[in-house]
Amino acid sequence: MSEADHERRAVELVMGTTQYAETLHALVERTGRNEADLREDSRTALAEMAAYVDESASRVWDRMGRWLTRSYEVDVDTSTLADLAELGRRHSLVFLPNHRSYLDPLVLRAAMAGHGFPSNYTLGGINLAMWPLSELGRRSGLIFIRRSTRDDPVYPAMLRLYLGFLLRQHANLEWYFEGGRTRTGKLRPPRMGVLRYLVDAFRANGDRADDAYLVPVSIVYDQQHEVSALSREEGGGTKTPESLTWLYRFARAQGRRRGRVHVRFGPPLSLRDALVDAGSRAETDDLTAVVPRVAFEVAHRINAATPITPSALVAFGLLDNDGRAMTLAETLGVLEPLVAYVRRRQLPLTADVDLGRPEGLRKALATLVREGVVVEYAGGLEPVYAIAPDRQHEAAFYRNTVTHYFIDRAILEVALVQAAGEDPDADVVAATWTRALALRDLLKYEFFFATKHEFDAQLRYETDLMRPGWAEEVATTSQITGRLSGSHLLLAHRVIGPFLEAYSVVADRLVTREPAAPLDRDGLIAESLGFAHQRWLQQDLHSPESISKDLMGGALKLAGNRDLLGPGGDELRRSRQHFADELAAAVEAIAVVRSLALKD
Repeated sequence: MSEADHERRAVELVMGTTQYAETLHALVERTGRNEADLREDSRTALAEMAAYVDESASRVWDRMGRWLTRSYEVDVDTSTLADLAELGRRHSLVFLPNHRSYLDPLVLRAAMAGHGFPSNYTLGGINLAMWPLSELGRRSGLIFIRRSTRDDPVYPAMLRLYLGFLLRQHANLEWYFEGGRTRTGKLRPPRMGVLRYLVDAFRANGDRADDAYLVPVSIVYDQQHEVSALSREEGGGTKTPESLTWLYRFARAQGRRRGRVHVRFGPPLSLRDALVDAGSRAETDDLTAVVPRVAFEVAHRINAATPITPSALVAFGLLDNDGRAMTLAETLGVLEPLVAYVRRRQLPLTADVDLGRPEGLRKALATLVREGVVVEYAGGLEPVYAIAPDRQHEAAFYRNTVTHYFIDRAILEVALVQAAGEDPDADVVAATWTRALALRDLLKYEFFFATKHEFDAQLRYETDLMRPGWAEEVATTSQITGRLSGSHLLLAHRVIGPFLEAYSVVADRLVTREPAAPLDRDGLIAESLGFAHQRWLQQDLHSPESISKDLMGGALKLAGNRDLLGPGGDELRRSRQHFADELAAAVEAIAVVRSLALKD
């Protein structure tokens, strides 16, 4: 069967269903357009997204994938793959990986090869549909979808129907639900669009439809060529558009060895059970509330599966040391309590983490030196290491792959410092909890937090790790900073310092805006980036990582959530000032943690 025949068959099968007829009728009612015109538009949309799997094309695609990913050795935890493949024989699997690189789909395909999985139908942005690779990709199961459909009701309706068709065929699906590659290294808030379409399609297939399972996937690279470009974009630079010239340069850059890429699979999540559970938690069956809960559960499972790499730990240790270069022994001194903490919590590590000994640390440092992220000076009595000038964003990218493991500890440290500054006779535990909740709210667009009940349990656990029985002790506020310093592990300045500093810059600029005037969001971010850069040059901003378009966009989301974007009057002006003051106080508390860490 020819490619055109495959495409026509898929389109006709979708357009021949009762669901298509009902959808077409609803579109006529909604748009008031002629049915024949809508039918033609829907045929065009379905033909654009239709894909199939041809064995000969897939072999060529796989050879190309092996060549493009030649920089890496693929490290995959195969312990769960047999059970996952068996589950896939009975149900559709929907693979939802994080998104760090354009190579992610090729890496995942290689990781699953030879384990009994059929090829996934992979949804990708149509911006990557460059001929002739686009035609080869479509014949290998790649579905190119439009990135924006806001003014076109036909296209999303057809995507829902096509996903439902694939589910009825027991096909496996794959897409990158962050909506784009992470710019900071941490998992981005998920885009709900395609997941909502999948849920709609699943429900439209009826109660008798087979279940589908969402499979969280973590993909982490030891080193990435793309990180330098992503970092430039974060600082306000322009993204290079995808083109054949861009693809040629990207492919050439993959000729250099960059270590390993680590692939881990989280526990699969029954879509049927997830919808029921999310609905009961939200106390509604409104998908606007239910789908985000499903997405956040997937995000939690991706984060929990993410292994900690040597690059992440070394970047963790070298960043935020007041710009000091450090000897091997000094770097070990920073990392030893961190590695001990990681092992005590039994967090997942890659097999090559061996930073407790000088040999393991030297190897990890050499990798970052080779990539240009770390500089080594060996002209003195012994070598010293530091993050290379203007490469802090890149180092932070590697560190941020694992900051979610330390967010509760970081919040606890800052909350304790803030509680220590309150009334000496105050209830320290109650004050710490209040401050922790406020910090959690400030960071809710950056990290995936547990429920308040689970968050409380996690803070108590972290408190016991810091000092067993502390929560039950009668402690004065003056004793808190001493006990923090005595813990020999302080993380807040490295984990959440840059985020809150970036937020504080945006809040300060927001205060200067006339509350009655419409807010130019893009203009505010551009001004905030420039102001942050100025403050960094004047040494009034602690971390250059704060000069981040992504983080400042998060600050605007939070401001919008608090109804601070206007328009309004004097009350809005006061609320904006209160927001700026709250962030300034958090940044000040982080400075206290930093000073305690540097003393230690």
